[in-house]
Amino acid sequence: MADPLRAPLHGVRVLELAHLIAGPICGMYLADMGADVVKVESREAPDAGRSVYARAMRNGEGVLHLTVNRNKRGICLDVKQPEGRLAFHRLAAWADVIIEGFRGGVAERLGIDYDSLKSANPRLIYCSISAFGPDGPWREKPGLDSLAQALGGLMAITGEPDGGPVLCGAPVADTLGGMLAIQGILTALIARAASGQGQRVDASLLNGMLFAHTARLSVFHETGEPLPRYGSGHPEIVPYQALQAADGWIFVAAWVDRLWLPFCKAVGLDALGSDPRFATRGDRLAHRGELEAILAPVFRVRPVAYWMDVLEQADVLCAPVNDYSMLVRHPQVAATGFITEQSHPRAGTFKTVATPVKLEKTPGTIRTPAPLLGEHSRDVLAEAGFTTDEIDSLAARSVI
Repeated sequence: MADPLRAPLHGVRVLELAHLIAGPICGMYLADMGADVVKVESREAPDAGRSVYARAMRNGEGVLHLTVNRNKRGICLDVKQPEGRLAFHRLAAWADVIIEGFRGGVAERLGIDYDSLKSANPRLIYCSISAFGPDGPWREKPGLDSLAQALGGLMAITGEPDGGPVLCGAPVADTLGGMLAIQGILTALIARAASGQGQRVDASLLNGMLFAHTARLSVFHETGEPLPRYGSGHPEIVPYQALQAADGWIFVAAWVDRLWLPFCKAVGLDALGSDPRFATRGDRLAHRGELEAILAPVFRVRPVAYWMDVLEQADVLCAPVNDYSMLVRHPQVAATGFITEQSHPRAGTFKTVATPVKLEKTPGTIRTPAPLLGEHSRDVLAEAGFTTDEIDSLAARSVI
C-alpha cells in the first residue's frame, strides 16, 4: 500500500528545457510537489534567469534562477550535436514529462519534438510553453511577457483614462502561462493513469492572457464595446478604486447598493447618501466624475490606517495599496507563510517564495537548492542507463 504522506508527484521524472519564468515556474511547482525535475541547459547558452537581473546577484548566482529552479537537478547537454540529440532521446525514453519553452519550430529542427520522441515512449507527456501558441502566423515568433500583454489585450486596458497603455508591473503573462502548463501536465498525468497513454500539452502566454479576460470578454461579445482604461477603477462600479490618503493609497470597494449608505456615513458624507445623483449603482456610474471629485479631497485628509478602521467597521471592502516593502511586512502576508527562506551553497541564505498551493497532508516543500550549471549531469545520465564509458565519451566531446 502506498505511503499516504509521500509527496504527490513522487516518482514522476521531468525534463525541463526552458529559460527565465514560464517554463521554470512550471517545473518549480512540479518539483516542489515531489517530481524529479532535471533542468537541461547548454554550456554555451544557459538559462538566462541565471544572469538577467544583473543588480540582483548573490555571489554570481541570479536570484531569479535560485528561486524558480529550486528542488531541481541540472545537466548540461548540447542537443545541437548529434551525440547530444541521441542522448536526449534516451533521456526522453526514461522520462514521464518534458517541458520545453523553445520558439515555434525549434524543437522540430533539433529533432527533439513530441513526434520524434513519442514512439519510443508512448507514455510521454510533452508540454510546450510558447509565447503565442503552436498554430497561426505568430507560431514561430519569439515572445516575451510584455509582447503577450500587448497582443493579448491586457496592456490596452491598463493605465489611466487620459494616458497610454501600461505594462502590468508583474510578469503576469509568464506566470499565467506557466500555471496553465502546470494544469495541463497534471491533467495529462491523470488521463495517463486511466489510459496508459501520454500526449502533447500546449500552453502559451497568449492563452493565459485570453483566459484572464474571460469575464470582460463575455461583456465585450455581448455589447461590442471595447473596454477603456479606468486606472484602478471598475467599468461598472463606483467607488471601486484606489483613493489617495494622507500617507498613501487605499483601495475601496462599495460594490453593492446596500453598502452605499454605510460608506457615506463612515467617511463623514452622510448627505451624499440621500443625493439622487448617487442613489443606485447605475446612478453612481453615470456620475462617476462628480463622485470621484467629491471623494478625492476627503480621503486625502486622513491616513490609510484611519480609513481602514472606519471602513472595516462599516463592512465596506478595503485594502491598503502596498508597495513591495509594505507587502512583505503585512501581517496577512506573513500569516500565509508564502515569504520564506532558503539556503544555497554559493549564494547563502536568501528570501524566496513558498509553494503557492497548500495541501494539508502532502504539501509542497523546498528541499534542495537550484543546481549549479551541469551539477548533476553524470548522476542523471547514469540513472538513465548510460555507462561510465558513454558518459566519459560525451564529456570528452563537450556534449555534456
